[in-house]
Amino acid sequence: MKVVRRSVTEGFSLALETPQGHKVFPATVPGSIHTDLIAAGVIGDIRIDGTEAEQEWIRNADSAYSTQIPAQSGGGNYELKFDGLDTLATVSLNGAVKLQTENMHRAFVLDISDSTSGAMDLKVEFKAPLPEALKREKEMGPYPNPYDMPYNYFRKMACSFGWDWGPITVTSGIWKPIWLTQWDEGILDEVGIVTDVVDGVPQLRLRTAGRGSATTVEVVISGHGKEKRVRTTLGSDEVITCEGFELWHPRGFGQATLYLVEVTLLNAAGDAIDEVVKRVGFRHVSLDQSNFGDRQMFAICVNGQRVWAKGVNWIPDDPFPHRVTQEQYADKIADLYSVEVNAIRVWGGGIYESDDFYDVCDELGIIVWQDFLFACAAYPETPEMFTEVKEEAQQAITRLGSHASLVMWCGGNECIEGFQHWGWKEPLAGKAWGLNFYLDTLPAALAAFDGSRPYIPGSPFSTVKEDVKDFSSGTNHIWDVWNETGYQRYEEYSPSFSAEFGYNGPGSWRTLTKAIGKSNLDSRDPDLATHQKAFFGMDKVAKGLVREFSKEFTQGPAWYFAAQLVQARAVEVGLKHFRSQYETCSGSVLWQYNDMWPAISWAVLDSASSRKLSWYAMREAYRPQVLHFSGVERKLILINDASVAWSDLLKVHLVGKNGEVLESSSREVSLESRSQASFAVSELFKTAGISAIDGYLIAELGAIRTARRVLDAPVDEVCAHNVDIQERVVGEQVQVHIDANCFIYELSLLPELVALDRVEVSAERITLLPGESIDITIDCSSAADAKKVASRIEEITWSLNRLMN
Repeated sequence: MKVVRRSVTEGFSLALETPQGHKVFPATVPGSIHTDLIAAGVIGDIRIDGTEAEQEWIRNADSAYSTQIPAQSGGGNYELKFDGLDTLATVSLNGAVKLQTENMHRAFVLDISDSTSGAMDLKVEFKAPLPEALKREKEMGPYPNPYDMPYNYFRKMACSFGWDWGPITVTSGIWKPIWLTQWDEGILDEVGIVTDVVDGVPQLRLRTAGRGSATTVEVVISGHGKEKRVRTTLGSDEVITCEGFELWHPRGFGQATLYLVEVTLLNAAGDAIDEVVKRVGFRHVSLDQSNFGDRQMFAICVNGQRVWAKGVNWIPDDPFPHRVTQEQYADKIADLYSVEVNAIRVWGGGIYESDDFYDVCDELGIIVWQDFLFACAAYPETPEMFTEVKEEAQQAITRLGSHASLVMWCGGNECIEGFQHWGWKEPLAGKAWGLNFYLDTLPAALAAFDGSRPYIPGSPFSTVKEDVKDFSSGTNHIWDVWNETGYQRYEEYSPSFSAEFGYNGPGSWRTLTKAIGKSNLDSRDPDLATHQKAFFGMDKVAKGLVREFSKEFTQGPAWYFAAQLVQARAVEVGLKHFRSQYETCSGSVLWQYNDMWPAISWAVLDSASSRKLSWYAMREAYRPQVLHFSGVERKLILINDASVAWSDLLKVHLVGKNGEVLESSSREVSLESRSQASFAVSELFKTAGISAIDGYLIAELGAIRTARRVLDAPVDEVCAHNVDIQERVVGEQVQVHIDANCFIYELSLLPELVALDRVEVSAERITLLPGESIDITIDCSSAADAKKVASRIEEITWSLNRLMN
């Protein structure tokens, strides 16, 4: 008989102790305590307008999910597979305890063959994670992390305990599907696939495991006019060569060609009884770590070609990740693709994402760096933890290994740095703290089940020195810019690979006002401050404003615009600077792309998918062709990452602080494909003492324009905001034409100030010379919103000129 798998989703109830006593609610599986209580109207949705305070009691609440599974009439073996239990679960069947778990990142299988003759009462009890973690902390002693939450004592999504951008939920629940499986002659338990290219020949490594009398496995690899059929034995680990199959390439280097792999288990009669289907792409991945001078490269290479990573860091897209849909993944990654991103790092304080995430990356040619799930903490090296980490790693490698987009594994985030630099050694008092996971357990799992991808023990990481914060090699994290100095300091760094850097700013006005239930944003408001999780975050945002502007901004649209503006400037300067170091730096991975709740954070896209000004700065900086005025080196840098030459008339302008054009010049330039050029500012302009002028530098080459203020001191004087605006509503779109009557710097439209729903603007932070004009579109979610936005067009039109006047 064929293997039959049925999802177990019906009839669940949730029982738990609430502040109002013992309650029972209808439950959804997959789900969580929080989402079931949201559905019941007990709490608000923290992703929209719920608060941590109203939900704090859930952290300490034990809970139980119950349902009844009907009797099964057929013969053979029966089992329940739990794809994900979050986290401290006790599974009972008909009152008898069958399974106990404490790892949300792996699956568990329970044989129930002796219980199917009658109806089966399934109960999954969850111990509240926080009290248990605190208990273990007391028993085992401190294992440090930067927060006041003991998230590192068992295998649970670290950021559910809160992070410096996210809320504390500490939820529990059946967060992935449960499957009732019936089988007789045989079953495929594991199908591990990894691909490589050896001596120019595509190869597929297939590893299978299963049970039963059926042992023949048929493999069919097909697509693009090619097909290869192979028969092998269940339990084998072998390499299949695929001569003539096309390679998978990352974006910008060719087609992301994918093939279908069908792995079928056959019984003695040759009938198919179980099947696993995956898509693969053939490519070879390596790291270029060649030496040059006293430095060492850290470059990801695919099919022998260096891929300069224009990347972002990805966090879980919802506090309750079971809610993230295939469509949501597709929309977010398509958004990244639209701004030229070619690399995503999946950060180690979250989850191994759904296959839907990696499927989209496979299709679009976006490479993925995957952290194993360790973040910013020391972890106990107990026998139980070793067992869990080993099994978790094996399952993750087996599930994700077939994805062509996955090009690098990493042991975790900032754990080794924490031990070396964050004062952990004294409280640990000689205890093992997780290093053996990163140096032994994880590499051993990869050697056994993958072997086709590079691995690093953590990030940041040095490939030549013991100190992981060494900038002459490996991956580097840069956080003094946000914490201390201001974004101009980015240009003093020369990293090998900038894996984390970012600047904090408010999410969309509409998102934040809805979250706090107010019509205005005031940086001094305690309710708003609850959505800023960074250490001293509101103070650091304020200090950033002081560094940039001589006027004080504390509330309203002016504060909102100024704070978003500083974040956008930081993102643009950082990304462009690292790209300008093409010869020595091989990637910039911005912290961070997305948010999981309404936040003042480092994200460029907020939790409602509203684009911050920093999103547009990222788009500008990641274009194939970029212009950048370097503040430190006082030069104009031209970057051409396109596959064709860039030839056009370069125009440059020097504008005084009152908007007068002091000097203009032009020259023909031509850049070869994937090359750079630079001109000293003193070479472009004849004006003496230009570095001391309080004014602005503007450059344009073809359709690309950049502008930057000459001085780093706070701006105190700008010409008046003098523009003429014409607007027209066409359906759900507002078409805006703006004429500049003077020099206008960082012209931005902020329709979120008045719109009721999500809006998208075609261009932001625009620089216009006197007499120039621009057409901008605002796409609204309804015709009514479009009319409202158009009627208040003057109110939503901002610039540095307006801000300072």
